[in-house]
Amino acid sequence: MEFLKEELRHQISHLSHEYLSLVDLAYDSLQNRLFEMKTIELLTEECEFGGLHLGGSRKPDGIVYTTNLNNNYGIIIDTKAYAKGYSLPISQADEMERYVRENLVRDEKTNPSKWWVNFSKDISEFYFLFISGHFTGNYKNQIKRLSISSSTKGNAVEISNLLLYADKLISKEYGYEDIKTKLFETDEF
Repeated sequence: MEFLKEELRHQISHLSHEYLSLVDLAYDSLQNRLFEMKTIELLTEECEFGGLHLGGSRKPDGIVYTTNLNNNYGIIIDTKAYAKGYSLPISQADEMERYVRENLVRDEKTNPSKWWVNFSKDISEFYFLFISGHFTGNYKNQIKRLSISSSTKGNAVEISNLLLYADKLISKEYGYEDIKTKLFETDEF
């Protein structure tokens, strides 16, 4: 991890290096809650997405959304801190599928927490995103299956790539549309 953080230090020039702590958190399951909170903080405070950390029972870890595009988009986020990488078991893919469907249907009888009301009202499209230190196993097939079954595009991104994307967004090398393309309209992860 130290090697990865050192590599990132040389590549990140606009984002505070304090966020490199996310690399350590992404591999420490005892710090999963802090990983959730700091990841959403990165996206809302530094990258200026709207959104918030949710977490807890029957809610995704967080949501973020754009606020200044002609067609704003929202992202349902699930963070996973695992020492040996994250394989995206079917049970957790199914949990994300439930969140995607709850957001589309928006029925408080299905989920009384109504977590989806935290999205801005002008969101025209939604995505899902898993964030972890790295991914292992059959996760790409799970993402594909989940995207097909929920009719919602999604992806998995390693925290190191998310940090690089954040730096490019802050520097204005990327805009919010570029982030959407990188995360949801290519196979790059």
